[in-house]
Amino acid sequence: MQLHTFIKSGLLFGIVLAFAAFNQSSAQAPAKNDVIIKRDSSRIQALITQMSYEKINYRDLGTADSTKSYIYLDKVARVILKTGKIINVRDSVLAGHVPPDSVGQYADMANLPTDKFERSVVMANSDQLRDKYRYHHDRSLDGKTGAIVFTSFAAASLVSGIIIAGSGTSPDNKTIGNSLAIAGPAVGVGLGLIGFRNYKFHSKKAGKVKNELVRRNQSLSNLTISPNLDPFNKSGLLTLRMSF
Repeated sequence: MQLHTFIKSGLLFGIVLAFAAFNQSSAQAPAKNDVIIKRDSSRIQALITQMSYEKINYRDLGTADSTKSYIYLDKVARVILKTGKIINVRDSVLAGHVPPDSVGQYADMANLPTDKFERSVVMANSDQLRDKYRYHHDRSLDGKTGAIVFTSFAAASLVSGIIIAGSGTSPDNKTIGNSLAIAGPAVGVGLGLIGFRNYKFHSKKAGKVKNELVRRNQSLSNLTISPNLDPFNKSGLLTLRMSF
């Protein structure tokens, strides 16, 4: 009887310990995302991709599509990583940092374009314009590649279908060959036209961004040498970066 009571007591004690350990581990579990606390005490729920001694690149988890963004360190009080580590930056950077040029610096505020994209171009600073150019330039290349690939597929399907339909006397050969000769080019040409349309659309926007940079006497490339801090691996490096 005493042994049975002892076993029940020990089992109950073990369950209590396990429950306490679970609560403690849950309380100490890392957060699902990083938090950037600004100097005005507002918070940004983010996924930090890079930190340097100048700015933080991150994805804003407060937006529906997790928009890529950045914030200069002079506006940041501290960063709470999802690992639980806290990085205080308030006293480690100089206040008053300004970008190479400010938003709207080159815009004629009395005669802003009515087109939404063109207005965003003249209102952007030069760093933002380089990001825009790189995005639309890359998308135009993707569209051009897609147009070439799918057009080639259409041509290959047409030739293959004709060859299959003309080989042998089996009705199956003619059915398969004719289907391939009709369906393949239809699909390939359709997708190729979509790729070509994307190429034209994004190359046109990239051209507008490039013209705006030329108007400002700004280059497409931006060569920077800066030290970088990797808070996740606790390491630092000197980065040479050219963006265009």
